[in-house]
Amino acid sequence: MEHSSRLLTALVEAGTEVTAGTTVGAGSWIRFGTAVRASVVEGGVFVGFRCRIDAARIATGCQIASMSTLGRPGGAPVVVEAGAWIGARAVVDPGVRIGPGAVVAAGAHVTADVPADTIVVGRPARPLRRRQGVTEDGAPDFTDIIARVRARADSGRRPLPPGWTSDGDGMLDAEFAGGDRVRLGVGVIAMGRSDGPSPRGGVRIGSHGRIGAGCVLEGSDGIDIGPGADLGPRVLVVSSGHDLARRSLPWQGGPVRIGANVRIGADATVVGPCVLGDGAVVAPGAVVVGDVPAGHTTSGVLAAERRAAS
Repeated sequence: MEHSSRLLTALVEAGTEVTAGTTVGAGSWIRFGTAVRASVVEGGVFVGFRCRIDAARIATGCQIASMSTLGRPGGAPVVVEAGAWIGARAVVDPGVRIGPGAVVAAGAHVTADVPADTIVVGRPARPLRRRQGVTEDGAPDFTDIIARVRARADSGRRPLPPGWTSDGDGMLDAEFAGGDRVRLGVGVIAMGRSDGPSPRGGVRIGSHGRIGAGCVLEGSDGIDIGPGADLGPRVLVVSSGHDLARRSLPWQGGPVRIGANVRIGADATVVGPCVLGDGAVVAPGAVVVGDVPAGHTTSGVLAAERRAAS
C-alpha cells in the first residue's frame, strides 16, 4: 500500500491495495479487500468491500458500493462526478462518465455515459427515471462514522459463537449469533452490530448454515439466515440502501431474511429489504431486490424501481 500524507488523512483499511500513482483525499473511506490503481479519489468518498477501481477519477461525495468494478487496467479513464452513487456489484466500462448525482443500480453494467441525476438499471444499463425534487441538504459526510470505526479499530475481529468455524483470511466485524455447526469459508467479510445505525444490526445464522468462500455479508440493518441455508462462493448480501430524495443520500435500512434450506448460487447479490422463503433457490449471478416465495427458484430482478439505489 502507498503511504502518503493524503492517505493518512483518509481511512484506508487493512487488506486494501492502493498503488503508487493513486491519491486518496481527506475524509474518504476505502474498505477491506478493495484495490484502487492509477486513480484519483477525491475527498469525502466512500468505497465498499472488494471493489476493483482502475484508471478512474472519483469526485467528492461519491459512494461506491461493495464488489463494484470501475474501469480496467490500461483502459480509458472512468469519471464519476460529484455525489453519484454506484450500487452493489455494478460494472462501469472504461471511458464512461457518470454524471453528478447519478445513480447506478445494483448489478447494473454501464456501457455508456450517464447524465446527471439519472437512475440507470440493467445489463446493459438503461435509464429508469430522473431524480426529481431532490432535497438539497449537502453532500454525503462520513466524518462521524469514520471516527467511530477508528475508535473501535482494536476490536475489529468479533468472536464467533460456539460451534462456528472460519477458514480465515477475511474480515469478521459483525455481531454474530445463531445455531451450531456454522461454517464460514475462506475470505468471508461480515459486518453489522446492534450499536450501529440500527438495533437490528448483526448477522444471525441457523444451525448447519454454510457461507461460501469470498462472501460479503453487510448486516448493518440485520441479516438473518435460517438453518441449513447454503450461500455459494462470492455471494453478496446487503441490508441497507440510501434515500434518493435527499442529496446527502442518507443511510436507509433494509433487513434481509433468508429462510431455512435456501440455496444461493455463486456470485449472486441479495439486496434488502427482502425475505427469501424456506427452500428458495437463487441462481448463480442473480441480483435479487425483492421477496422470493418459499420453494421458488429465481434468476433475479434487476429493474425494481423501489431498490434502484441499492
